[in-house]
Amino acid sequence: MIIQIRTKLLLYFMIVFIILNAVAFLFYKSSEKIVSEYDDSFEKFLLLNDISQQVNLVNEKLQSYIVEEEDGFLKDYFRARKQLLTYQGQLTNELSNENNAITLSNYKNMISSYIEATDLTVGTFQQKEINQYSSHLNEVTKFAGFIQETTLSLVNNELTDYQLFYEEIENQNRNFTLMGMSLFSSTFLLSLLLALLLSGGITKPIRQLSEAATEISEGNFSGDEIKVTTNDELKLLTNTFNQMRLNIRQLVSEIKQQSELDKLLKEMELKSLQNQINPHFLFNTLNTVSKMAYIEEAQNTSRLIEAIAALLRYNLGYLHKSSTLLNEVKIVKEYFYIQRTRFGERIDFKTEVDPDCLNIEIPSLSLQPIIENAFIHGIESKEEGGVIKLKVFKKHDRIIVEITDNGAGMDENTLMKLRQIAKGTSPEDSVQLEKSTGHSTGIGVKNVIQRLQLFYKQTDIIEIESIKESGTTFRLLLPYDHKGGN
Repeated sequence: MIIQIRTKLLLYFMIVFIILNAVAFLFYKSSEKIVSEYDDSFEKFLLLNDISQQVNLVNEKLQSYIVEEEDGFLKDYFRARKQLLTYQGQLTNELSNENNAITLSNYKNMISSYIEATDLTVGTFQQKEINQYSSHLNEVTKFAGFIQETTLSLVNNELTDYQLFYEEIENQNRNFTLMGMSLFSSTFLLSLLLALLLSGGITKPIRQLSEAATEISEGNFSGDEIKVTTNDELKLLTNTFNQMRLNIRQLVSEIKQQSELDKLLKEMELKSLQNQINPHFLFNTLNTVSKMAYIEEAQNTSRLIEAIAALLRYNLGYLHKSSTLLNEVKIVKEYFYIQRTRFGERIDFKTEVDPDCLNIEIPSLSLQPIIENAFIHGIESKEEGGVIKLKVFKKHDRIIVEITDNGAGMDENTLMKLRQIAKGTSPEDSVQLEKSTGHSTGIGVKNVIQRLQLFYKQTDIIEIESIKESGTTFRLLLPYDHKGGN
């Protein structure tokens, strides 16, 4: 098929080339003789016109010199006289033929007599011989008139000969015009048809492939699919290219997401291992257990130990697997119980959870780090009246999880960085936003946000609101129809 396309192209261009060159050669040979004859006739008219004008110019400069007596006019006279002699020398070569030999000879003699009279006029004027230069000046005027009359006579003779030649030129011009219009129309239509075929069937797909290949070479794999209407090897090539670009785009996306997820999971595993026995957290918790065991009997102590065990067991679980929102809420309640036991009436934990919203899948350890962040950075420093509220409800096609505290709130810089992370616009080298002292997981809010984005494959997954000294709200917008991921 490639050979057939190439053969058709070569054949078309050869035919057009031969036709155009044959017609051009015919036009050239037909018009060459006419152009040559036309040039000869035109040169004759120009020469006669130049002689007539030059005689007038010589006469004018002579009159100016006599009136003004300035050397500038004299120089102009000699230049005009010299040019007139040059034109006189061209008469024999340009106008000589058997019909005007006598007239042409008389014409040349009149020019010579005219120049001689002008020279005598100048000479006698310079010698101040008034009567003589006046007589010569009259002769100059008389010869000038004879020259003009003879010039007109020669022009009339040439026009008579030119009339037949001009009629022949007109006939040939009409024929050439018709031939040219016919050739132009046929060539235009043929070229237009081929141009449409080429642009639609060959050049357009090749250009699109070239542009797409350039984009891929520059690292851009998100271009639109190339569409081809022809049913030839270009269609196969284009379809293969489209599939290749789609495979590359999917592979790059998978590699990027896997790399990002592996990085976050390694960070989670490392921090989880580092914080399996968080000295500060366990010290405070066990100190509370010890005091309760001293004051009370073993019932409340047993419940507290169960909560601690559940929390540690969940934190040390297999982090590569997803969990459910139900399990996340359960472990948050255990965390609430432990902290409420530690701090008593200083803090209050409230939950409003719709049970129908708890069956969706969610990455492990998504809620507890946010609760810890609200507790440590929000209400831990309050002497009384600290409140953290967990609310789960459905709105449209989303499950909304709101974690609200009435604590210290965030400064503008921290809030701006968290919102950048939530929108996916945070730079790769962004600084750590929270310290790890005092909480049990060591997993930051940034890590939670990025894992949620990767898990649900969208960036609009979290909203953050905070007012300094008035509290903070984290709002998770979880897709209701999500069936799980890694």
